[in-house]
Amino acid sequence: MVNKTEIRKQIKAKKKELSRQQVVDYSTQIAKRMIESDFYNEADVIYPYIAYNQEVITDLIIEDAWKKGKKVAVPTVVGDVMDFFYITNFDGLKKSDMGIPEPVPSDETLAKGSPKVLIIMPGLAFDRNFNRIGYGGGYYDKYLDSHKETEFLKVALTYDFQILPHLETEEHDYKVDAIVTQSEIIR
Repeated sequence: MVNKTEIRKQIKAKKKELSRQQVVDYSTQIAKRMIESDFYNEADVIYPYIAYNQEVITDLIIEDAWKKGKKVAVPTVVGDVMDFFYITNFDGLKKSDMGIPEPVPSDETLAKGSPKVLIIMPGLAFDRNFNRIGYGGGYYDKYLDSHKETEFLKVALTYDFQILPHLETEEHDYKVDAIVTQSEIIR
């Protein structure tokens, strides 16, 4: 059985092989599939990530959410704590120390109090049992753990090659509820 570290290494290498045009094309296909899904259309609040390093680009989903009047909050990491902050455009995003576009944290824009949220979780590998291997920081697992009062629908946007036959995960690893790729929705 291949361990998480090796899986991360292999998938990162495959993602690096993607051309910018492939990332854009696949992301557009994934976004269209997501935007047409019932679970997206039923959501009033979404917590997407801002794409970084060959991740599926979420801009089309975010723009569609704004057009449809959905509230959109994206993550910021301070130290080892991740929180989500509402945004109404991309103008206020600043690059973090890691180069990831993030909103500037403020009490006024802190996302809280929503009973139901569609959260889009990034990751490196997934399987058809909805297991997820993230980047190794545990930010999303810790965030979900500390917000048990919110009902999250956890969705992964991923490229087809990131779906593996079986993943070994640990007790603290959260599963996703749906996976959207350029060719299918796994639910």
